[in-house]
Amino acid sequence: MSEGGFDENTLELGEGEEEECSVESDRKTMPFSSSDKQIKEMPIDRISVLPDSLLVHILSFLGVKKAARTSVLSKRWKFLWAEIPKLEFWDSSKEAEKTLDFVSWVNRTVDIREGNYLEKFLVQFKYKKCFSSDVDAWVEFSVKNEVKVLSLMLYTSLVNYYTLPPMLYSCSSLTALHLQECIMAYEGTIGWKSLTDLTLSEVEVNQHLLDEILSSCPVLKRLEIEDCWGFNRLEVNSRSLNILTIEEPEREPFLEIIAPYVPSLDITVFPQGRKWQLRNISSVVTACINFFEIDFGCTEEVMSNVMEFLEKFKQVKEIYVARQCFEVLSIMAVNGWQFPKFRLQNLTLVSSSEYEHSISGIIGMLKSSPNVETLLLEGYNTEGIILNLDSAGNDDLDGDLLHLKKIRVDNFADPNGEPLLMLARVLLRRAPALEEMMIVIDVEDTSDFVNIAQTLLTYPRSSPKAEIHLISRK
Repeated sequence: MSEGGFDENTLELGEGEEEECSVESDRKTMPFSSSDKQIKEMPIDRISVLPDSLLVHILSFLGVKKAARTSVLSKRWKFLWAEIPKLEFWDSSKEAEKTLDFVSWVNRTVDIREGNYLEKFLVQFKYKKCFSSDVDAWVEFSVKNEVKVLSLMLYTSLVNYYTLPPMLYSCSSLTALHLQECIMAYEGTIGWKSLTDLTLSEVEVNQHLLDEILSSCPVLKRLEIEDCWGFNRLEVNSRSLNILTIEEPEREPFLEIIAPYVPSLDITVFPQGRKWQLRNISSVVTACINFFEIDFGCTEEVMSNVMEFLEKFKQVKEIYVARQCFEVLSIMAVNGWQFPKFRLQNLTLVSSSEYEHSISGIIGMLKSSPNVETLLLEGYNTEGIILNLDSAGNDDLDGDLLHLKKIRVDNFADPNGEPLLMLARVLLRRAPALEEMMIVIDVEDTSDFVNIAQTLLTYPRSSPKAEIHLISRK
């Protein structure tokens, strides 16, 4: 109540006055006359006055499932949800009955939709051959509605693979196509003139069709091929392709790669039993390298193959060495192998802080990267084990890293601070141009954090500008 005895929202009028007024509240209200005995708030339904196109746009942010719930609101809303431009359907169930219900739901949505524009159509479920006609109908629906992004993620067994219908290869509206566990078999003309993004995962495609696809996508910018088979050569001569991702197929003896204009390459290969045919990757400036796990140890044959493989990347400016690859390189360093001289400016290494040869691998890569400017070490210590570091490997550099300016070491310390402290001592002494060393550690005990910090401060620094930032995740 206010001082005059009225609530702040109370309106006071003189006797007999007929003044038009309105009350402001959280809801929009209609004007009323002071002669009314009761003030009636009449909220306006602002949603209903919006055009269908705007309502569909709003529903598109909800996703198909949530948008479909609005069908019970009124007759107008019954099928409005089906007009959203992005139709995405996921089903992770392994039960046959639930999968049938999922397929029926997708079919009903496709049947009631009347729009002629489709930005995205995604289906992900456990596929069986009995659903081939249903998927055919979804593809036909997508093509007729000039879909831009089509994703068919059909998890199944090899004998049940879905074969793409011919109509898909003439869909000129496609800008992105993502296929999982399908068969591509076609001999006609490819009409993907607008395609910029192509992902094939566990797809069977023959050599002729793959060549035809790559030569018929003039604006393709990103190509990802993971564990596909039916071909043994990947030749990409397009100057528009920016990113090439390859996961070597286990089913094929080797894969010959020719990509003279690709600037970024992400490659995962088997480091044993085969040699890689990297014929031309001369334009690669950014590379991510990983290996599948070795079954029979890091043999001389494996290490020889890896050396030949690394020679192809000497010209790159930035390398990301993933965990399995780094472990092989570390074993090679311990065994006295010297890596090729790289032109690297940015180097990222991924290693477990529990791996006994990690320091040898890091030092080995730094010795081969005299021009490196940025070093990022992504580590992890899952068990909190205190390390017994190898004494056989090298723990120092041959010379200074004259260009190294920034270092980040993430989660690479046990409770005693190793192997972080050993590495930090070397880098602080060997980096005269160092500006910043950022260290993120994950230790349970505050006293461990303090001890690590105090130890770091005792190390001499060759750079007068070097700053050390120590951060705890806890």
